[in-house]
Amino acid sequence: MTFESRLAGVHADLSGPAPAGACGPDCGCTITEAPGPVPVRLSRTRPAPEPDLEAWRRAPVACTLGGAELSERTERWRTLVGRAERREPIPDGLRLVFFSGAGAGAGAGAGAGPGLAAEVAALAAAEQSCCAFFDFTLRLAPDALQLDVRAPEGAAEMPADLFGVSE
Repeated sequence: MTFESRLAGVHADLSGPAPAGACGPDCGCTITEAPGPVPVRLSRTRPAPEPDLEAWRRAPVACTLGGAELSERTERWRTLVGRAERREPIPDGLRLVFFSGAGAGAGAGAGAGPGLAAEVAALAAAEQSCCAFFDFTLRLAPDALQLDVRAPEGAAEMPADLFGVSE
């Protein structure tokens, strides 16, 4: 039986009156009288699952770092935060703004170039792996780099503790 004849048969079956009985795995729509190949649903690509952009709100407020690792990570954040021109409160967290280019503030010498963006991204990714309750959003603009750090209600004070108070 060719694919065309099989398809024509399925079309004819579906175009006729509905079979008697309730819908289900053994209903007349899914049972054919003649044995044949099992119907397979084909797709060019597998649909990607939608990312859960709010998972951080439900993550347990816990950090897997201990002792020396925690001290080293905290120091890396404090050094990085020291390079920020501004810290601003945002809903559920804090925004760090790093400038580069003309018109930037006193700390502009450090620059918000690709090196800083890579450093911020790497540190945020490392933090996310041990503290999944943090949400990091990195925004690159021609003259600035912006890092938004958010935490759920149960950890609301943590962004300010780790990244400093708003100015």
